[in-house]
Amino acid sequence: MTTPVVSVIIAAKNAEETIGGSLKSLVNQRFGRDELEVIVVNDGSTDDTAGVIAEYGDRLNLVTIHNAESRGVSTARNTALEAATGDTITYLDGDDWYAPGHLRSLTDSITGLGVDFVKTNYLIVNGFTRKLRNAPCFAHNTALNPRDFILPHDASTMVDFPECWTGIYSRSMAQRGLLEFNPELRTCEDRPWTWRHHLETDSFAVVDTAGLCYRKGNPTSLTAIFDERQLDFIPAFRSVFAMLEANPEFRRFEQKAVRNFLSILYFQIHNRGASMNHEVRTKLNVGAVNTLQGVDDDIIDAALHNFGEHRLPVIESIVRRAR
Repeated sequence: MTTPVVSVIIAAKNAEETIGGSLKSLVNQRFGRDELEVIVVNDGSTDDTAGVIAEYGDRLNLVTIHNAESRGVSTARNTALEAATGDTITYLDGDDWYAPGHLRSLTDSITGLGVDFVKTNYLIVNGFTRKLRNAPCFAHNTALNPRDFILPHDASTMVDFPECWTGIYSRSMAQRGLLEFNPELRTCEDRPWTWRHHLETDSFAVVDTAGLCYRKGNPTSLTAIFDERQLDFIPAFRSVFAMLEANPEFRRFEQKAVRNFLSILYFQIHNRGASMNHEVRTKLNVGAVNTLQGVDDDIIDAALHNFGEHRLPVIESIVRRAR
């Protein structure tokens, strides 16, 4: 039996209206049927997501896993990963899609460059509007050391580009356990995942493609939901801090990780605070204070350097309580 060139993992919940477009785009990726494996986890959908998936059973090398009840995106992806057999692995959300040939370009890149993983730009699609988001890396189409692209702390770097669907990953990463998500994280699951990649892999590359289309404004997306699931960035970053504390070589990245955490904290309070009920806002404040209490004051102070006069007042009370 031929080993697939790539396994595409899709975790979908109530994606009846969009997943057909995602699967249709996979038909046009210039692979033979056995070269492209598509694993879809229907994670407790209550609409006809299953029916739409079934329509592509004779057009794709399709593996479908149905969860009677939702187990969350992290567990859904891990379940699909266990079933994946491809030489490389990538992810696609059930409301996004690829331009023709995009995936073939990625597999050619990771194979040709001989790296652990490859990241790429993507298009943000909002109605009829298209906006390109570039990976924050100046060096393209060449093998790079992942640890060289974590800093500086006060500029956007590759750990600030964490979305799993912007990358393609080698089978060796799966064998080392580097593609498993923390099943307890319902949101922000890709932040510690990406940090681990940059801390533990040997090489990566960024390539010039823009064939991934990310649909913005989907009302069912977790990025549009304002409840306590959004607070999972707190345990997510606790795990990042733990990774850095466990290895003296990585302590130099603590300032960057704290800066990341404070930036997301600012975003949650400023952009979503008004939509949070009292219980969720209290959990946010307590969780953030408890997390920062484990960080040295000098690291917090350094992370706040040039943080922005308009942003500092929003998080100032939490930082003060943590000292």
